[in-house]
Amino acid sequence: MMYKQCRTEQSSNRQRILEQGLLDAMIQQHYDSISVSDLCSRMGIPRKSFYRYFSGKEGALHALIDHALLDYENYPADGTGWEGRTVQQEMERTFSYWKHCSRLLDALEKSGLSGVLIERAINHSILESSIPVRILPNDNRQMRERVTGFAVCGLMAMVVHWHHGGYVESAEQMAQIAMRLVTKPLFTEIPRNP
Repeated sequence: MMYKQCRTEQSSNRQRILEQGLLDAMIQQHYDSISVSDLCSRMGIPRKSFYRYFSGKEGALHALIDHALLDYENYPADGTGWEGRTVQQEMERTFSYWKHCSRLLDALEKSGLSGVLIERAINHSILESSIPVRILPNDNRQMRERVTGFAVCGLMAMVVHWHHGGYVESAEQMAQIAMRLVTKPLFTEIPRNP
């Protein structure tokens, strides 16, 4: 594992502070030019404190993204569960959440790391506990993982593209576009010549 799975709230809070330190640094400079030493110096912590939570800079990046993906499950923090929402509402929630995370999207785009977000989102969503898997057909496991990967990759690519374009459309409009993609065939039959 590239980062520690924290067992206490205090440890989890410290880890999140370090992740935010990486995010702050990425807002100002390219990820590749950030060293663990620079990050620790910037945050006023010893290197051993950083390595208590992460195997390296990449571990901190993965933790930052994974925690954003986990936070999605509780967004908005109004206590409503996914069970009461329609697929359209869930799509709106998805786009609304990622617009809320625009700072993370800015940092990833600046460093050319949006693909890491998409990859981590696919891996996260394949877990049975994630919401996208719950609304997909209950096919065999291998097929379910492929369908999940395809759907989440497309959805996250839409999020990244929407962010890159400056959020011209509303979350509701993006949800309508996504719904059209999942409710209508992507391709039509190609007529065959006799």
